[in-house]
Amino acid sequence: MDTVQAEVISLKAGSEKVIQKSRDVAKLYNNEIELVILGLEHQHQVHYAMPARVMLYDALTYEGQYKEIAKEHRRQRDLTPKEWLSQFSKTDKLIPVVTLVVYYGLEPWDGPRDLRDMFVGAASPLKKLAGNYSMNLIEVRTIEDVEAYDDDLMALFAFVKYQKDRRSLEQLVSAHKQYFSGVSREIYATIRNVVDISDVDVYVKNENEEGKINMCEALQQIREDGIALGKEETIKEVAKKLLRKNHPIPFIAEITDLSAVEIENIQRTM
Repeated sequence: MDTVQAEVISLKAGSEKVIQKSRDVAKLYNNEIELVILGLEHQHQVHYAMPARVMLYDALTYEGQYKEIAKEHRRQRDLTPKEWLSQFSKTDKLIPVVTLVVYYGLEPWDGPRDLRDMFVGAASPLKKLAGNYSMNLIEVRTIEDVEAYDDDLMALFAFVKYQKDRRSLEQLVSAHKQYFSGVSREIYATIRNVVDISDVDVYVKNENEEGKINMCEALQQIREDGIALGKEETIKEVAKKLLRKNHPIPFIAEITDLSAVEIENIQRTM
């Protein structure tokens, strides 16, 4: 659906205000039994006014539906005198709006989760009379079982949840090798936009004939190069210890398989 929502609000005679907001994603869900408008908001950082923002998005969507229905009634001239005031018949219905906020940050969401969390002042009977508006929040870092989701969401959520735990990520990728051996370019781009996988980018080779990306291969190459680098660092540490004990460079070269030039470079950095 169109993600831009704009409404003209009448303030007083001759005075109007235009309110325009843009959702991240808006979809119409229709399975012939249920009809719902789905809104999706992506958050990389905590938004401390999110409940009010979501409420406004949803209100504008309902207002838009209401105006379309009223416009059709004026065209059809099919309202009773009792219904004319509202321009809405007794049998008219609005399509429910569900907005989901997906938070990809690694820090806990410490912002408000409903409108009342944003209210000023202590709890009071009057405050309880003010309407509340709850926010539907998915905090990806707290998802216990990312494998419960379909493959594409599992991939995105796994890279978010395990971005600081590469071992767990590799285990999950290995368990779903068939999927991660052929990830679509779109899903890979989505993951890259949400999580810093610049190290993976270096190892991603060209797409295969189907336009898929082999992330298993990339992660495997990163791990192997990491092991090799670890071994290299260990060898350099051995060379440093031998240099500190004043062993000759030819002897150190024989022990470590490093060249004389490499050992001299290590000696200069000590």
